[in-house]
Amino acid sequence: MEEYIPYELKGKELLEVINLGSKFSKEESIELKFYVKTTGNLVKVAQDIARDETTGPWVGQGEPTQLFIRSQADVDRIERYGEKEGVIYIRTPLFNISSETDPLYQFIMLAVGGPVLEFVYYQEVALLDFSFPRNFLERFPGPKFGINGVRKLLNLKDGEPIIGTIVKPCAGLTPREVAEKCYQSALGGVMFIKDDEKMLGPDYCPLEEKVKLVSQALKRAEEETGRKCLYAPHIVARADKIKDVAKRAIEWGATALMFNAVLGHTYEALSILAEDKEIDVPLYAHSGGRSGLSTGPRRIDDTVIAKLLRYSGADFFQHGVFGMKEMHVASLDDGLLHNLVRVMREDVGVRDTIPVAAGGLGVTNAGINLKEHKDERFGYSVALLAGSNILKHPDGPKAGATAMHQAVQAYYEKGITEKGQLKEYAIKRGWEELLKIL
Repeated sequence: MEEYIPYELKGKELLEVINLGSKFSKEESIELKFYVKTTGNLVKVAQDIARDETTGPWVGQGEPTQLFIRSQADVDRIERYGEKEGVIYIRTPLFNISSETDPLYQFIMLAVGGPVLEFVYYQEVALLDFSFPRNFLERFPGPKFGINGVRKLLNLKDGEPIIGTIVKPCAGLTPREVAEKCYQSALGGVMFIKDDEKMLGPDYCPLEEKVKLVSQALKRAEEETGRKCLYAPHIVARADKIKDVAKRAIEWGATALMFNAVLGHTYEALSILAEDKEIDVPLYAHSGGRSGLSTGPRRIDDTVIAKLLRYSGADFFQHGVFGMKEMHVASLDDGLLHNLVRVMREDVGVRDTIPVAAGGLGVTNAGINLKEHKDERFGYSVALLAGSNILKHPDGPKAGATAMHQAVQAYYEKGITEKGQLKEYAIKRGWEELLKIL
């Protein structure tokens, strides 16, 4: 498994660890891990960031009060990679956070909602990671289902992956056309279908009619095949309406829900839905816009985004695709992908989030994604969502879904991860559906 190295540190050697020591224990504070590059003194800049992310400078009369001093974050240690750049570990005290109001909003404001991404007394900064003490993490809902909960909904065996698709084209379809694509895909063995994020419920494809028709189509497919398939429509609503729209979608037949949880409704809405007992379906947190936040000289690392989405209640999160470096920024770094999978699975007291391999996922890289997602606790804990690769099959979505299953079976039987070997094996097995798209 390739180690994740933030791009600011690639090719650089750790020169020194400066242990300053925090006045706060890990149990009474949140630890924030920042990369910083400055033209000034690295230690002083780190200490100034800790100050400015909590209290700011003292502006009262006379000497600072003991409460002010106690409330100010401090620097526990610094890992120096150059004379004026390194990774700093800041501890900010939990007693600055209200115990009666939303913990998520307060954390975001403490970590990056203040001036740390704006000040110019350093030139580059990135929030790389954070850690919560257990008593603070317990205030977050976490996912309702996780991989094993979704497997139970689908009657899958332990260790099985979830094979799914994304409705394409992303616009220009009527509700009946969407339903037919879903029906054909389910006949071929697809287990999970979500709307494309660009499906926004226009007048020619309203949410209610679409969800009802898709629900009917998937029930018909289940009667014919004996296999279940979940459907997550895209929930488009204002923040104050999202619960109502989500509940109506479930009444209409939605068996999962999908929305953008990075730039759209964000973590707050995710928590609201995850905490509502009446919304008892898996939640798919779409990642659109994440690379705009996680790249550049002042950024929030993908690790932070994935961790917050998990804590906030995401059952699914699209992290990228192993073996697909020609499409999305998120798939360029295998070390990052491995790190995100770790973040979504590690045992921290909340359920796991299912990593979603999507965005260029297809039959030729299904095998490598099964291999890279294999886990001792969860087995093949991954949702393989192939949109165009399934739906554009020359013989239709049913054949496309069948081809995806054949590619998965080739990995199970022979460990095949290469296109050439996959084609040879498809010829040997007589898999016409797979051969037609190789």
